Amino acid sequence: MQKVKDFIKKHRVFIFLYLLLIFLTFFKIPYYIDAPGGLINIGKRIHVENGYSSKGSLNLAYVSEYEATIPLAILSFFLPSWDLYPKEENEGMESYEDILLRDQLWLKEAYGNAALVAYEAAGKEIQVVENQVFVLYIYEEAKTDLQMGDLILTLDETKITSTEDFSKLIQQKEVGEEVTLEVLHGEKKEIRHATIIEVEGIKLIGIVPAAIPIYEEKPSLEISYRSSESGPSGGLMVALAIYNALTEEDITGGLTIVGTGTIDREGNVGEIGGVDYKLKGASKKADIFFVPAGENYEEAMALKKKKKYDITIVPVSTFEEALTYLRENVEDFAK
Repeated sequence: MQKVKDFIKKHRVFIFLYLLLIFLTFFKIPYYIDAPGGLINIGKRIHVENGYSSKGSLNLAYVSEYEATIPLAILSFFLPSWDLYPKEENEGMESYEDILLRDQLWLKEAYGNAALVAYEAAGKEIQVVENQVFVLYIYEEAKTDLQMGDLILTLDETKITSTEDFSKLIQQKEVGEEVTLEVLHGEKKEIRHATIIEVEGIKLIGIVPAAIPIYEEKPSLEISYRSSESGPSGGLMVALAIYNALTEEDITGGLTIVGTGTIDREGNVGEIGGVDYKLKGASKKADIFFVPAGENYEEAMALKKKKKYDITIVPVSTFEEALTYLRENVEDFAK
């Protein structure tokens, strides 16, 4: 025991500095850091029964987000591509856990839409057998005990099979009327309640629902992703990767193709956030960078011009536009 005391006394400055370093390294401060991310070869995450391989790759671009520590916050002042901002700026009245849960639901919805679009474009069998309707967002003015992530099973004992049916049922109610919902929260069934409100002439219960399709398909499909991955912005590239695995045609032409953009069930590509971070992360590796047409494209082109990136940026509004571009242009890149 005396030897331990002597050691601590002799090395107390070193021990203090060591403990201080550990504290500074792991203690979170109320800030986030957004930074350029990297690429995910989504083709390697797509597993189609007897599927086709490709010479090139289809990749998701992502944004890296960190909960800031003091050393990371200091480092952000020296790295122009890192942005430090207060947590409340991102979260508002929501917790970080709610935001993450919503983004994970968005990811599942986007990947389901991507599968439907890709199978139909490839002429393969796919059929939606069920739509799981989840609570994606709750408005401040809502009068309900619904919780983020609730899977809505019934509304006043009527089974919910789509967001369209859900909305129609609400429109049949009177403003101020209370409805009863049966939900699945985790693995437990719960009874929730909500009061019908009216916003700009539309009857609501103060939530935004998300419909995640459950489908049967031939050939079989598995999409793997990590629990830390979230958000809908990979929809377009997932659809292209599924299509590429379903068809003998190799739409990559041996190129590194990167992109971002949401996708709906009709194959429309929607705008996303963080396009500048995604382009920065892709600029040194990608031959082609797909980006939603409109503001996202304008932002990406402005950054390309400023940084003098040697990358082809292609604006797209639909899955078919992206597919057509690859069919018509990848051979020219290879020359």
